[in-house]
Amino acid sequence: MNRCIIFTISVLVLFGLFALWGCGNNRENYLIQQGNEFVKKIEQYKEVNNRLPASLSDVGIVVKDEANPPIYYERRDSIHYTVWFGTTLGESKIYYSDSRKWENFYREMK
Repeated sequence: MNRCIIFTISVLVLFGLFALWGCGNNRENYLIQQGNEFVKKIEQYKEVNNRLPASLSDVGIVVKDEANPPIYYERRDSIHYTVWFGTTLGESKIYYSDSRKWENFYREMK
């Protein structure tokens, strides 16, 4: 009887962990996809205006508050920028315009 209960609890815990992992991955993939749309708009703006936008509102993205949208933009200098979102407490996924890649850590622009 005890083995059956322990086995059942173990299976439920493992199922819960996999479900949480899957939800986190889906959220990150969704935000990367949304971030890529932001990058496209920023690049289009840069091509048309020969400069980076000052903010997301310059490319038609309405920022309602700090969490809506949950993706942020920063112009680093006249040609470089980052787009990022939080993944876990204190961690972020960051798109760097110099490498044109999403990275898991903060770094200086090249």
